[in-house]
Amino acid sequence: MTESDWREQVKSLLGRAERLEPGEAKVMALEEAARLADAHGDVPLAFEVRDALIDAATFGGFPDRALVAFAWCRGQQQRDPERFAPETLLWKQKWVVGRLDEFPHISRKQIEGALDDVEQCFAKSGAGQRAVLKLRYQAARDMGDEALAESLWARWVETPRDHLTDCRACELDDELDHHIDQGEYAVALQKARPLLEGRSACAEVPHLTLGSVLYPLFKLGRLEQARDSHLRGYALVQRNREFLATMGDHLEFLTLTGNVERGLKLFERHMGWALEHASHRDRFTFHSAALALMERALAEKRERVVLSLPRAFPLYSPGDAYETRALRGWLAAQAEGIAAKFDSRNGTDRFHKLLARSRRLGEEVVPFPIDAPLTA
Repeated sequence: MTESDWREQVKSLLGRAERLEPGEAKVMALEEAARLADAHGDVPLAFEVRDALIDAATFGGFPDRALVAFAWCRGQQQRDPERFAPETLLWKQKWVVGRLDEFPHISRKQIEGALDDVEQCFAKSGAGQRAVLKLRYQAARDMGDEALAESLWARWVETPRDHLTDCRACELDDELDHHIDQGEYAVALQKARPLLEGRSACAEVPHLTLGSVLYPLFKLGRLEQARDSHLRGYALVQRNREFLATMGDHLEFLTLTGNVERGLKLFERHMGWALEHASHRDRFTFHSAALALMERALAEKRERVVLSLPRAFPLYSPGDAYETRALRGWLAAQAEGIAAKFDSRNGTDRFHKLLARSRRLGEEVVPFPIDAPLTA
């Protein structure tokens, strides 16, 4: 292959990726372009391609592949900082480092080291502490270090914004987690208003927000608004596996409102994402919500369910008929296994507490039928 040939092929792959919606096809096109650049020793082009790959993998539901691409680019920057200025990847460094705790094989020490690297890189660029404080807060919260998370929360929200702070929509969406954790549902919903009303938005907001507010709306008895948030939110996230955890929010809401049949349809549609997704945390969220759904199905005497599940599903049935207890057992084992890995790494019991909460959801059910058809 001549130089003009392979460069034209890279250009074609980049063009194809630009036209594709977020997902594996987009990621694979960019990975192939990176391999071509590597094979012909064009490091600057390989860097450029991987820069685009980080975006595609991050927003397409492949955080592991975003991490690999980022690590390669970061290595090039450290080897040749004059050629590859660290400033070019600072924003994406937040995305990647912010998801490291979703992988239980990455140690707390490694996560802390990556956060320190973010802090040093941001300081060199003249940024303040707000962005890294948010990352540290989120890591502490996700790992169940409640005292540290509370301390970092206070520092984060009081620190001035700067040029590397996330947009206001993303920050508001992230602030909701704290209030929901504290049971401050009215506060969370008040903060979410600009996002829900479309006055502030970003690439994944209000997609994430519409899932996050479902439980607060349910707890406050605002069931019509919760139904509308479910319908609007599901339409936004149904085609992108990046929103696997948000799909768990929707499954949980359908369980809480007794919409088991609708929940089973969502489970059927998106179980394939959970089987393939690299994020252990997102898989845990989905499996835990699906476990609660199966518990509710059994409470309604649904001993068997008909589901068209992927062939890769360990309990796959060619006839699409499944014993609900078997599904419940499999989901419980998956969620328990992931919880054990996280709690071992984190040195806390956060994930077992989250699993116990999912198992208790049946005690909160308030029937509220949703008759609207599922969007295609």
